[in-house]
Amino acid sequence: MDLSNPPKPSKRLDLQGIRALAIIVVLGFHFYPEYCPNGYLGVDQFFVLSGFLMCMLLKRAENQSLCQLVSLFYSKRFKRILPLYLLVILVSMICLYQYFPNTAIETNQESAIHALLFVSNRPKTDQEDYFQQLSLAVDIFTHTWSLSVEIQFYFLIPFIFMVSTALPSKFQYFYYLVIGLLSSTLFYTLPSTEAFNSVLARIWQFLIGMVVYLLSNQKTEIKYQALNNEEEGECKKLLEDEESQEVDCCPNEKFSKFLKLSQRFSYMILLVVTMVNTFPLTLPPALVRPFITISTGLLMLISEDSLILSNRFLTYIGDISYSLYLIHWPIYAYWKLTYDGDKYLLLCALVSSVVLAVVTFEFFEKWYLKLSSTSIGILVVVMFFLNAVIINKDEISDNLETIRSNGSNLDNVTDDMTLDDAARLNHRWSIYDRKFLRVPSCVYETKSHLGWCRHAGLSPSGKYRIAIIGNSWAANHARMFYQECGHKAKSIMQGAAYGCEPLYPSGNTELCKGNFTHFEERIRKENPDYAFIFTRFMSIGDPFPKGVTSFDKDPIYQTMKKQMLNFIANIKFKLYILDAIPRINRKVIEEIVPLIRNHTDFETIDNLYIKPANFEMARRRNAELIKDCNGKCVLVDYEPEFFNNSTQTFRYFDDRGFSYWTDPLHLSPHGIEKIRHVWTDICTDL
Repeated sequence: MDLSNPPKPSKRLDLQGIRALAIIVVLGFHFYPEYCPNGYLGVDQFFVLSGFLMCMLLKRAENQSLCQLVSLFYSKRFKRILPLYLLVILVSMICLYQYFPNTAIETNQESAIHALLFVSNRPKTDQEDYFQQLSLAVDIFTHTWSLSVEIQFYFLIPFIFMVSTALPSKFQYFYYLVIGLLSSTLFYTLPSTEAFNSVLARIWQFLIGMVVYLLSNQKTEIKYQALNNEEEGECKKLLEDEESQEVDCCPNEKFSKFLKLSQRFSYMILLVVTMVNTFPLTLPPALVRPFITISTGLLMLISEDSLILSNRFLTYIGDISYSLYLIHWPIYAYWKLTYDGDKYLLLCALVSSVVLAVVTFEFFEKWYLKLSSTSIGILVVVMFFLNAVIINKDEISDNLETIRSNGSNLDNVTDDMTLDDAARLNHRWSIYDRKFLRVPSCVYETKSHLGWCRHAGLSPSGKYRIAIIGNSWAANHARMFYQECGHKAKSIMQGAAYGCEPLYPSGNTELCKGNFTHFEERIRKENPDYAFIFTRFMSIGDPFPKGVTSFDKDPIYQTMKKQMLNFIANIKFKLYILDAIPRINRKVIEEIVPLIRNHTDFETIDNLYIKPANFEMARRRNAELIKDCNGKCVLVDYEPEFFNNSTQTFRYFDDRGFSYWTDPLHLSPHGIEKIRHVWTDICTDL
């Protein structure tokens, strides 16, 4: 054993150092985006590093048949990626059910399926955008988009590589250059969100890593071909007067100079890349993304044996980077959903992510990487099955209990149900609230359950053109309305806008200002016989502005009045407006049944459940609106349905503990059944 030349590590430590710096800035971007707004570039560095590794695996197997090359490549990559990936999904789902708010469950069940199938980089649907706006459900698997891109590239790279090996060596780099240019062109021509998630628009970043490996391989061959010291001395003696031949014959000396220069240059590149990634102001992505991608490739080419990148701290962070990347985001999402704004707990979340990553790396990653391919295969199949079961546990439970909606009854509540059933259904109504908003009878203009749609399957004898508009309460009521009024209609147009009242641009946001105008335009074009406004009050409950004491001077009411007059000018008969009722403290929904079990009096529960602020002002404005409506407006009031005269409180649950509201602030199916008769009477009288 030659002690003067210790064996090199089995992997390039400098690449682990680069990986460490990439994960550090990604964590900075996610946990402290105000201080590290360019940290997303760390993912671009991951793609370059992955391209390097892919090419290394493929080069080692290039003498095998195509079938063997592909199978070896996939077995090695999936052995590295899948066990930990599936474990994180599984544990995340268990924590989702146990600790996350109910509103996060349904959207994350869908996201988990996408993560399980490696399609998290698909375009977001309108429903998902809705819940992002709602800020009630953070996607705990959103970070798996990058792994989805990488896995999808795995299905392309063996064939891209095999084509290159069939070309003469002098054309191989040109071949990669052409593909890279086509991919980068796609990246800069597609819409930004689509390009960000597209595997085809990311190929150029993987290819830079591949080309770096090929160049590094050539450099290594040159290095190993250099003469030893004794041969070098003999060469110098023979050719000391022939300078040009000395250069050719003694490449070791030249190569040593090159290594010294490249080391210095690598430190400069490292400094610049670090400065860009950690710069406290947002830099233009169109410029810094290609710069960081190319610079990372160049750094990888010349940074071998770098003392900075190869130090033990950075290389260990690089070792745990895969665990850290997978683990940190669900923990951050939990903080965001439950403790948003608490800086101390944010730091605790970051530290917890690192600690859990270390534990996972030491006790799980190291363990499974030593397993045989067969054992890994069995582990992956078992974990995939467990994930499928836990993701779909509610649907499986539904099938086992055969609880299904049938007929016109929407809540599935029966007379023999108990408090246990109430707890279960209250929970499920909140979790699956979003599904209830999409109406099977409506043909949607977009993929969203909100926006605009037109109901199909109406009675041939229907006489009236009907429009129902509002915020998400319009979608919340739509199934019931269709069942009760559909037989009277020859056309039902439905329009629902998240968080936006038709009579006033809620919060004066740009979104609601646009919807406010759109409501008026659609009613004008539709020219319905009857129109119905379903809305949970928002800004119309705000107090009078300072110094205003009458509706004549109230800017909110005057806006409502003007919009109402625009509406009725294009409505043939009547405009029905749902009056305001108090909002709720959503956290109490899960406590209703436990409180009843503890014999808490219902009046106390009422006071915990209700948030009475501002609803009376909304009712005053609506009442004034009726006076100014020239006899064409009708106020629909739910107060008689929910107000308990004996306790003088609003009661939003029944005697058995079934809630009339859901966590996302909609009426539950049980609540809809509670007020169904109101609409039965209205629709009968049309």
